[in-house]
Amino acid sequence: MISHQVPRAAATLATLLLVTAAVAQRPSRPARPTPAAPPAPTVAPAPATPPTEAPDRVPAPAARPAVAPLPGPLGAWGNEWRERSREAIRVATIESTRALERVHWGSVDGALRALPAVPVTPPLPASSPGVRLGRPFAEHPREAWADADPADSIYRLAREQLNRGDYRRAAALFKELPVKFPTSAYAADSPYWQAFCLYRIGGTADLQEALQALEAQKAKYPGARSQADALALATRIAGVLASRGQGNSDLVKRALNTPPGADNCDREDQSVRAEALSALMQTEPEEAAKLATRILGRKDECSADLRRSAVFIVGNRRDAGATASLIQVARNDPSADVRVDAIGWLPKLPGDDGLGALEELASRGDDERIQRAAVRALTVHPNPRARTAMRALVERNDANERLRMAVLDAFDPERATSEDATWMRGIYGKVDNAKVKARIASTVGRLGGDANNQWLMLLARNEAESLESRTNALRYVGRSMDIPALGKFYDTVAERPLREQLIDVLGNRKEDAATDKLIEIARNGTDPQLRRYAISALTRKKDPRTTKLLLEIIDR
Repeated sequence: MISHQVPRAAATLATLLLVTAAVAQRPSRPARPTPAAPPAPTVAPAPATPPTEAPDRVPAPAARPAVAPLPGPLGAWGNEWRERSREAIRVATIESTRALERVHWGSVDGALRALPAVPVTPPLPASSPGVRLGRPFAEHPREAWADADPADSIYRLAREQLNRGDYRRAAALFKELPVKFPTSAYAADSPYWQAFCLYRIGGTADLQEALQALEAQKAKYPGARSQADALALATRIAGVLASRGQGNSDLVKRALNTPPGADNCDREDQSVRAEALSALMQTEPEEAAKLATRILGRKDECSADLRRSAVFIVGNRRDAGATASLIQVARNDPSADVRVDAIGWLPKLPGDDGLGALEELASRGDDERIQRAAVRALTVHPNPRARTAMRALVERNDANERLRMAVLDAFDPERATSEDATWMRGIYGKVDNAKVKARIASTVGRLGGDANNQWLMLLARNEAESLESRTNALRYVGRSMDIPALGKFYDTVAERPLREQLIDVLGNRKEDAATDKLIEIARNGTDPQLRRYAISALTRKKDPRTTKLLLEIIDR
């Protein structure tokens, strides 16, 4: 509580400053990002996805503390501000992503030469016919959770040994735990971790003992938390034993008798195969290219990550054969990830066949993700025909809204021409979708220039246009307008969203006249929400006149 000795004005000022600070927590509108090149294909070979733990084995992250809502009118202000700021955040995100992808694309040509030589990896043994391999299984025990449990200390020690890689000691401890403490909270899952440790050791006798432990767990602890992982691990172990000539063992047969529809992909093995393919590419590129082309002919889900590595190898050939292979992949591969990777390579390959495929994929409406990938590829294609295809998509009023906006986002200041800007200004009135029109306004604003700014100013003043388009126009044209014109525009418009955008623009201008206008709004405005917004903008400016204004408002 503020002491009664503190003067009334200072005490009230302190309170108002606290409120103002809360309002000022909103982020400033992002400054115009430095233009970057359009997106391009990923250059690093797509590694096979490593086996991941079952979700129930990953400790849940600590819940994020709830943020208390702003009180009363401040809360309403915050909601409107968040809605208004989405466009600025979207623009910053798009251009930041372009910058990152530009760095990647610039390194494509030297990526392979920069890699150190890797010895040829020995051929991998083929999986035994008929072996059904399971889904990824848990690899890390969760932290101890029952401090008062009599087996808590054994579990902690066993877990520590496993994490250190002392699998033999860990297996012995996990085996001992349910024998000594069969009713312990840790007992049900201990056989699974015993089996996992034995699997990591990898001897045939160890693998047989691991299967026995998993069978015992299924019989004694059918409701164990790790049962799903146990099924996957048992299938994997049985597959290894079958490849070592143990396929006729009853233990192995039972483990391989997985339920219909179970995941039969050995991701561990696929990961190793992808690494072997990448190593072969560095030592025997011609052989790797032939093998990669054959791999691209596969259609099974399990080899998807291997096919992504193959796409990279084939794409780097950059010849007519590579173009033909990747066009087929882009059109027909069952994996969307593989198709997207192939699409990303097409603009870099010789000939116009790839361009035709991109035009087809961008206009075909069977998969929006594929369409967006094709649009991104068209933006970097050197053939002028690609630009024509992009424009045609925007002009189609029957085309997908998000796709049309994605095309507009691809017109950046480095690649767009004055003809592009003229085209956008010309089609604005022909577009029948309000969101697409608003995105056109944003795109024209990003391109800049006197002609574009004049058009944006007319758009911002046109009361027949949507508020979203007018606000987007103001966001960009306000950066170059003189301050008296901005102030006069504020006085003439009646819509609150437009006035809020103008306050935001004034808050980011450095001129003293911009601060003067904000002080005028805060002092004399009749809309309390806009006055609070102006005070927040002044606080961000850290102008010494703000303190004087606050004292004046308090003592009024």
